[in-house]
Amino acid sequence: MKKSLRLQIIVIYTILTVVNLTFVAVMIFENQTDLLISNFTLESDRVAREILKKIESYGNINFENSSQTDEFQTKLLSIGLTNFSVIAAEDNSLEKTRTLLSNGATATISDLKTKLTNMSNAKAALNTSYDIELDTDHFIVNLIFYLNPKTFLISQIKMKEMVDRLRSLYIQLGLLLIWGFAFHILFGIFLYRKIFVRLFLLKEVSETMATGNLNARISWNASAHDELDVLGNTFNGMAEQISSQFDTLKLKNAQIQTELEIGKNVQECFLPEKRKTFNLINVEIIYQPMREVSGDIYDIIEISDTRTAFFLADATGHGVSAALITSIIHYNVENIMKETVNPAHIFNRLSDNLFETLQGTFFATGIFILFEKEGGYAYFCSAGHNPIYYYRKEQNKIVVLESTGFVLGIGIPDEYSVLKIKTSPGDKILVYTDGVLDAANEKTTEPFGDDRLSSAFQKYATLPTTELTEKLREEIHSYANVFPDDVTFG
Repeated sequence: MKKSLRLQIIVIYTILTVVNLTFVAVMIFENQTDLLISNFTLESDRVAREILKKIESYGNINFENSSQTDEFQTKLLSIGLTNFSVIAAEDNSLEKTRTLLSNGATATISDLKTKLTNMSNAKAALNTSYDIELDTDHFIVNLIFYLNPKTFLISQIKMKEMVDRLRSLYIQLGLLLIWGFAFHILFGIFLYRKIFVRLFLLKEVSETMATGNLNARISWNASAHDELDVLGNTFNGMAEQISSQFDTLKLKNAQIQTELEIGKNVQECFLPEKRKTFNLINVEIIYQPMREVSGDIYDIIEISDTRTAFFLADATGHGVSAALITSIIHYNVENIMKETVNPAHIFNRLSDNLFETLQGTFFATGIFILFEKEGGYAYFCSAGHNPIYYYRKEQNKIVVLESTGFVLGIGIPDEYSVLKIKTSPGDKILVYTDGVLDAANEKTTEPFGDDRLSSAFQKYATLPTTELTEKLREEIHSYANVFPDDVTFG
C-alpha cells in the first residue's frame, strides 16, 4: 500500500497542534485557578473581618427582645448578608443548640460542635471572634462569628466576583483555543500553498514524465525565488535536456534502423534465389532473424548440372556483429570454391582465414554438403554444428549425422573429415541452427530442444518438402513464444 506524504504530514501537524494548544491551555488554567483561589482566600478573610467589625459595632444584642432581634436582622441584611442564622447553646457543653434567628439558606458547616467549642476557648485566650470554612470548588465562604459565650452567628457568602472571574477565565481559554486552532489552520494552509502545492505539482509532473510524456513541465509563479523555485527551474532544465537527448536518440535510432534495413537488404542479397527447385535437390528454408540482420547464413550453389552444394553457417552472437561475420564467411566460401569444391578443404581454408582475420575473438559453426549426380552421392562436412537428421525414404528411418570437425575460426589445425552418403530420390535432410533448439516457452522456460525437433521430423518426414517444413514451423511456434537467437531450418 502506497503511503501518502500529504496524509502523514496532516496527521502529525494535527497531533502537534492539539498537544501544543492543550499544554498551553492547561498551564494557563492551572496558573490562573491557583491565583484565583489565593485571591479568594485573601478576599474571604478581608470580608470576614469587615463583617466582624460591623457586628462588634452593634454592641450586645438581647435576642429575647424581638425588637432588638429584628433590628439586628435588618443590619445584617444591610451589610449584604442574606443567608445567616443565629444559634444559642442550651448548656455549657454546647451539645444542644437552638436557632434564635434565621434568614435564607442555612449554612452547612462540618463538625459544628467542635468549631463552636474551639471558638469559645480561643475567644477567651486569643480574642479570636470568627471561623472561616472555604468551598474553593464553588467559591462559597461559611462563616461563624462569636457573639457571646453561648450565641453564634452562622453565615454563608457566595463570592460572585470570583465566580465571574472563573467564568471569564473559561471564556478567555475558549477564545484562546479558537484562536490557536484558527492560527494553526491558517498557518497550515499557508504552508500547504507555499510548499506542498509545489511539491505535489513536482510529483505529478514527474509521474507524467515517467509515463513517457517528456514534454511535461512544471508551471507555477516562481516569484518567491526560494529553494522550491530553484528546484522547479532545475527540474525543467533537466526535463529539457532529457527531452533533447531523447530526440537525439530517436534520430540516431532512426538512422541506425535505416542502416539496419540496408544491412538486411544487403544480407538478403547473399541468400540464394527465392526458388525451391535446384539441380539435384528441392529446398524449403525458413529464415527468421532475431533482429533486422542475422548471424545465420545459407547458400545453394549450382556448380554444374551434375553438382550442387548447400552451405549453412551460424556465427556466434546475433545482430550486427554476427551479420558481419557471416558476410566474411560467405565471401571466403565463394573465393575458396573457385579453387576447390571438396567440403573438407573448403572448411580447412575457411577456418584458417577466419582465425587470421578475427584472431579467435569470433567463430562460427557450419555444414557443407556437396551433391553429385554421378553415383547419387552426397559429401557431408560439419564444423562443430548441431547434429543433422537424414531421412532415408526406402528404409523409413532417420540417421543422425554428427559433426566431423571443430568449429570454424578457433585456430585448431586439425583437418576436417567428410562423410560420403549414398542418396536416393525422396530422401530428406533436416538442417537447422541452434536458434531452433533454444526457442523456449515463456511459462516453463524449457527450450524446444533436440528431442522435440527429431520427434517432429520423424512424424512428418514422409510429407512433401513444403508441407514438411510448414509442419515443423507450426510445431516450433505452437510450443515456443520466446526466440533468443536467429532461427534457420529446412
